[in-house]
Amino acid sequence: MGSAMMGSHCRSTASLAIKAFAEALEEQAVGGRVSVSTIRRLSEVLSQVPGPLAAHYAIAEQTCVSNFAMQQMDLQRTNYVGRIAVKTFSHLLLDPSSGIGRKHLTPFFSALRMILGEEIHDSLQEKCAAVVAQLSETSGVTPWEEFYAHPEVVRITEIVLVSMAKALRRFEPRKDWLLIVMNSNPTSQSTGSTAFIARTGPSSKTVQGFNEANLMVLLDAMFSSVRPSAMNDEAKVAFRARWGLGVEEMFGPLFVEITMWKYHRPVSAPMLQEAARA
Repeated sequence: MGSAMMGSHCRSTASLAIKAFAEALEEQAVGGRVSVSTIRRLSEVLSQVPGPLAAHYAIAEQTCVSNFAMQQMDLQRTNYVGRIAVKTFSHLLLDPSSGIGRKHLTPFFSALRMILGEEIHDSLQEKCAAVVAQLSETSGVTPWEEFYAHPEVVRITEIVLVSMAKALRRFEPRKDWLLIVMNSNPTSQSTGSTAFIARTGPSSKTVQGFNEANLMVLLDAMFSSVRPSAMNDEAKVAFRARWGLGVEEMFGPLFVEITMWKYHRPVSAPMLQEAARA
């Protein structure tokens, strides 16, 4: 929150009380003068609980409590890069049939950090923090939808997707690695965007029940915005100018893997029921 907005709600409450007091003094003035005794009496009346300003004080207090709670929540939402990535498949978290839940987010964040590399991840975090500071200048609370739509965040989203697509070029070994990470507390660390080494120390594996089907559903949702069919010609030209590769060249190999999985995946009971209704 910017310094200009620190205590804004308290100032608003004080301002109303001062104005009310000034208006009361004007009403009691005789020849432009107000006696000391009258000033003290008005002060006592306006300070009474309950009193003429009690309702406003109650509303102001509730507003302050709510804003404080929201600001405290915002302080905990500092994994901006992780939030950006999760935004691409957040609808799956609301769909029990996807098999993807919030319990999978912590290992996903770890995998994402390793794929990006510490230096790039931290750099993107700093840029996101600057956007958050700018957007929360007015209210002290981050307007998240504005955050996701901010040009800098849109660019960072693309960087995340491109980095993941590059890391998944060698799909089978990377898929196996991702499944291990998503089902455990990671025991590897990144040495670059596509290189990982084992961490020293004992493994603390915690099975999360995240399988290949869950991973492919996640990737399908995560990269849906950069499918050629989802982008117009202008966006494709701009993408090539930024990366030196077209959308098809950058993401095509991953889309092939996703399509092949969809074609060869086992037929489940819900899929048979859906086919029967069609």
